[in-house]
Amino acid sequence: MSENLRIARGWIYVNGTRQDDGTITFGTGGEMRFSPIEAISQRDDAQVTWGHILTASAQRLAFWRR
Repeated sequence: MSENLRIARGWIYVNGTRQDDGTITFGTGGEMRFSPIEAISQRDDAQVTWGHILTASAQRLAFWRR
């Protein structure tokens, strides 16, 4: 799953697109962006772990403290 997910500047980017039924198809080249708060509610669909959410949260805190 890590090839379909990256974290940058406090955002969680997922390589995939949302289908009509609400599911996510991974590896389609589309990019979905989640804040850490959004990722909590989308954890199961987007296959985001708590580690990804904590990393993005720490990056956001560091970014906004500048």
